[in-house]
Amino acid sequence: MDFISRFHIIEIWIILWTVTTAFFFYRCFAVSKTLRDVLQPRSRRANPDALKKDAPETPDDVRKLEDTIVMQRDRMNMWYSLAANFTTALPLWGMFGTVMSLIGLAGNLDGTEMPVDQFFTALYTTALGIVFGIGGKVADSFLSVKVVANNKETDTLLERNSQRQDAQEKAV
Repeated sequence: MDFISRFHIIEIWIILWTVTTAFFFYRCFAVSKTLRDVLQPRSRRANPDALKKDAPETPDDVRKLEDTIVMQRDRMNMWYSLAANFTTALPLWGMFGTVMSLIGLAGNLDGTEMPVDQFFTALYTTALGIVFGIGGKVADSFLSVKVVANNKETDTLLERNSQRQDAQEKAV
């Protein structure tokens, strides 16, 4: 236990976990933005006189677009799931640090000097877990709106394309 508190292993682990969580949020945001750009092309906003991109005409083009959109949606959902679950674990790592430090304190109750470092580590790891967990939940609240909107828009697009294909097949 002395090794863990002396080299601040738990604090370093919590910070690394937080950096990994931030990376997952960044990747989810980047994929979400790419998917939104595919779902809502903004080619005419700057120049309203410019021609709008043509929608895919052949069934193969529609399938390629759908495949691309579904792949990006799945990647976005994977990164979001990782980010959300890692955020949930941050306070747990803080509590783990607290428990490990308090166990080390309990081993030193034989009347000798009281190790202040272990008590400080117990409080510090709890604070790290709580602060980083709150930060992750704030980031999650902003990103979850984008993820839900992209999922709904993807579902709507796929449903419309399916209805169009059914109508085309009935017409032929």
